[in-house]
This record gives sequence, C-alpha cells and structure tokens, in this order.
Amino acid sequence: MAHHTESDPDNNRRIKVTFLSTGTVKIRPSMRSQPANSHMLLRRLRSLTDWGWTDALPVGVFLVQHPQGPILFDTGQSPLCNEPGYFPWWNMAGNSLAKFSVPPEEGLLAQLRAQGVDPVQLQAIVLSHLHNDHTGGLKEVHEAAPNVPIYVSEQQWRVFGEHPFHAAVEGCVPSQWPENFNPKLLEEKDIPVGPWATSYPVTADGKVIAVDTAGHVPGHVSLVVYGENDDGAKVTYFLTGDAVYGLDLLDIEQPDGINSDPQRALKSLKLIKQFAAENEVVVLPSHDVNTAQILVNSTVYKPK
Repeated sequence: MAHHTESDPDNNRRIKVTFLSTGTVKIRPSMRSQPANSHMLLRRLRSLTDWGWTDALPVGVFLVQHPQGPILFDTGQSPLCNEPGYFPWWNMAGNSLAKFSVPPEEGLLAQLRAQGVDPVQLQAIVLSHLHNDHTGGLKEVHEAAPNVPIYVSEQQWRVFGEHPFHAAVEGCVPSQWPENFNPKLLEEKDIPVGPWATSYPVTADGKVIAVDTAGHVPGHVSLVVYGENDDGAKVTYFLTGDAVYGLDLLDIEQPDGINSDPQRALKSLKLIKQFAAENEVVVLPSHDVNTAQILVNSTVYKPK
C-alpha cells in the first residue's frame, strides 16, 4: 500500500517522499518499547517471554523522488517471508517474535512498478540497517537492477555483513541477501546536520543525507530529506528507520525493546528531538501506524 504526496507532472525537479508499506507485521509489545534503563539481557528475556502481540504495524519503505533519480530508503519485507525455509528454523526474529503478512502485490518490486518506477531508474538504495524487515525486497530489486548502488554504514557492515552467523542470530537473514552481496559503504563527511557534527551525504546537492542513529543496532542510520510538499513548500523530512517505532515513543524517549545498546538508542532519540526542536521537521518512523497520514498532512513534529 502506498501513501505519498501527489506528483507534479510539470515539475520533475521536486524532491518528494512516498511511503510504501510492504505488508504489515505484529510484534511482541515488549519488542516495540521498553525503558532505556532496563539491562539489555533483561530486555531481550522480556521480549522472548512476552506472548502478546501488537496491532498490525506497517513495514515501511520510503521512495524519495530526486532530480537525479529516485532513492529507496530500506526495502521492507519479502512476500516470500512466510514460505518454509525463508527464515532458518532457529531464527527467533522471523519465527517467534514477529508475524508478517505480505501479499504479493505489496512486495517492493510490485509497488515500485505500480508507482511507475522501473528499478533501473533508481539512483541508490540506502539501508538503515540489515534486519530482515528492512532488506526483504533487496534481492529482487537487485536482480532487476544489478547496477544500482546499495549503501550501508561501515559499522553496520562490519558488525553484521562480515559476520553472517552473528547477523542471523540478531534478526538478519543473510541467506536472502543478494548473491555475493557487497554493498557500498556510506562515506562520513564533516558536514553538520543539526546536532550531528558529521553526516553521510547521499546526493551531491546535499538534499538527501544520512545521520547516525545507532542503538537499535550498531551503525544504524536515519535519512534527512530536504524536500517539498504538494504545494511546493519546503519541508524537512526525517526518516527514522528503527531509531524509534512511533512518535508516541519519541515523546517519552523510550527506545525499542530489543536493541543492542539502550543508552545509545536513547541518545539517538534525544538527537532527533533536538533536531526537531531547532527545525520544522516531519518525522516519519517506519513502523508507526500514523506515518502515512503524517506524510500526507506534512505534520511537523513538536517535541514534548
């Protein structure tokens, strides 16, 4: 299902954002959030012993229209994710902690084509991180457009990409990555973005730029997009990835419940709120049921 600001056929130079949800996911409530002062091992134990489920949440992907070609931020989940063998039998993230529903027509490749985007037109794919619900469409898009560069942070690749078994234990599915997967690494520059002293430019014009929001996993990044809304008014979008699962949790500064570093995750939330306090920003989490409407309305986040 796609939610976006309407395209302007007479002006292809606008930088705009479209939200695509590759199906939905239900997760354990304690995975969505826990207080940051809870020890990592206790947080994970609580998630493993939590038998409830959240309501269905979107599995978000962002399509950023840019004059030099569209950019994908994450690739969502695959319609094949419920096929036997997609997740290793011992993979808790896919088999016990999440329930995905991804109809074929809500797979990423199908949605891109429904948007009129041929994957070969993509300028780049930027991954917030390598968890299975952010890389699920990667393989099919890469097969359709093998020359499109895929970017991930150096730290994320060093921790997960170079250690596939560890990655699988931590919620990735390396067996479903493209064959001989070797992404490009985001290049850190001394270009400040709000409270971030450095950043990772994605486009030469500086309109699409990644920033560090580690904590959920090492090397997690979010995306800042300096774009426009339907009326042509300038809008700053902040695409959180999994730095936070919902604006309600950003309000109370409560990170997700199964992250690798709760205090670093909390620091990332504080940086996002500081950026939003100093600028008018539309904050768009990947797994917030309200993200589609926030984008349609260009609702500026007001930190509490």
